[in-house]
Amino acid sequence: MSYFNIVAETPESTVVTEYTPDPNRSENYQSEAALEKEFINLLSGQGYTYLPIHSESELTDNLRKQLEALNNYTFTDDEWQRFFSESIANSNEHELDKRESFKRIIYRFCAVTTVPRKILSL
Repeated sequence: MSYFNIVAETPESTVVTEYTPDPNRSENYQSEAALEKEFINLLSGQGYTYLPIHSESELTDNLRKQLEALNNYTFTDDEWQRFFSESIANSNEHELDKRESFKRIIYRFCAVTTVPRKILSL
């Protein structure tokens, strides 16, 4: 059985999308590990690449790599340390403040040593 979901609606028109539930869906209990594996397989099928990360340093290194690729910019080690400690992992900022600031911002400014101001996309 198909379902129709409204994507956009105006007084003149309505855009809908058709959704057909997965017939292989199980109604039984699924462990967290099985759910995670299924989710990874689903994302892999959509073109995402699985990247095994097992430590905080690997996560931080990957964040740096992704930000550099997104912004077509290479941080020096000093710039990265300063940007990471002041803008991302600021110990003076409370956890809730960090969440709210990431919800609100599209761009964060990073004063780097090689240029007066660089706008970085997050």
